[in-house]
Amino acid sequence: MKITSIEAFPIRLPARRDFKWAGLRENLGGFVLVRLTTDDGVTGWGEATPLPDWGGAAGRRGGETQATVCSMVRDVLAPVVLGLDVCDVTAARLAMDRAAIGNSYAKVSIDIAMHDAWGKTLGQPVYRLLGGKVREAVPFAHMVGLMDHGDAMDEALGALADGCTALQIKGGVDAERDIALVAELRREAGDGPFLRVDANQGYRSARFAIDTLARLRDAGADGCEQPGANMAAMVEITRRGALPVMADESCWDAVDAMDVVGQGAADWISIYLAKAGGITGARRVDAIAHTMNIRTDVNGSIESAIGNAANVHFALAAPSVTLPCVIPVSAPAGAHPCKVAGNYYTDDILAAPMALRDGAILPLDAPGLGIEIDEAKIARYRQDLA
Repeated sequence: MKITSIEAFPIRLPARRDFKWAGLRENLGGFVLVRLTTDDGVTGWGEATPLPDWGGAAGRRGGETQATVCSMVRDVLAPVVLGLDVCDVTAARLAMDRAAIGNSYAKVSIDIAMHDAWGKTLGQPVYRLLGGKVREAVPFAHMVGLMDHGDAMDEALGALADGCTALQIKGGVDAERDIALVAELRREAGDGPFLRVDANQGYRSARFAIDTLARLRDAGADGCEQPGANMAAMVEITRRGALPVMADESCWDAVDAMDVVGQGAADWISIYLAKAGGITGARRVDAIAHTMNIRTDVNGSIESAIGNAANVHFALAAPSVTLPCVIPVSAPAGAHPCKVAGNYYTDDILAAPMALRDGAILPLDAPGLGIEIDEAKIARYRQDLA
């Protein structure tokens, strides 16, 4: 089961509408796909969703693009992974870390592809490789992007009408807008939905954020994601804030998770496979959070089907993941089960839609990632970066 080839290439999917968040200037929908093959003919698929204008708190990480990911995979990472047994995901991660500092988005694409091929080789879904399910489905939160009040209300209420039970409300640019939006959503939707505001570091100073979180609590919010711009601010906001605080930009990997827990910089942690460089790294974050009784979700940058499938498998198996996850519901054109909820792209590269029940994504039980890739769709959406 030796890895014999790894190729990386960019695609772009058509978005249902513009989805933005604080600090994001790049349009969503750009991905790098990795196709890995083994000497016994198994194909594994991986994905990265790089964004040049999003990264860690205080600009410490990020900045990857489709072009840099393709280059890193081709020229730096693939050469140290070729020839390894496809099951040796830990050895592959160690080899990639020796070959390159950072570049977590490039690493995640190979890590996911290896897990996919490993599962296919053994005839098992990825979540079983991770120790099996600890939950029967993955409740998801719909992301309401930065948009004007009326559009945001329509998007949010549309998602709830589809059966979604949680919302991630992008904010951080105008606190008054965020407070007013949460208040009206709570009046319209009642006490049931879980409402989380994601400030994307936009409230910045501890003093301003503490005041804003108190007002968001009074408006009906259940929590706030990354209100502060750095660790010191996050510590103070968590200590004195009126809502549970989630670390996102402040927590990329296991070292960050130890810092967040040790300093008391958040009540919750948002786990990204990409931030941690793959399932292998994300499991370390989950282990720390679970050990220290920190609740987590699985989040990302609105991935395509491959990344979403990997997120579902990880969320099924990770004990700390007890919050609604911002995982899109992937479906090919014309087959999406929802009009709004989890629906970000008008087409995707899988052959059949993901299945839902009661606002949760059901397990993908076929071997590997559990999805059938439509290679004709890949050819249609493939890009030329030259």
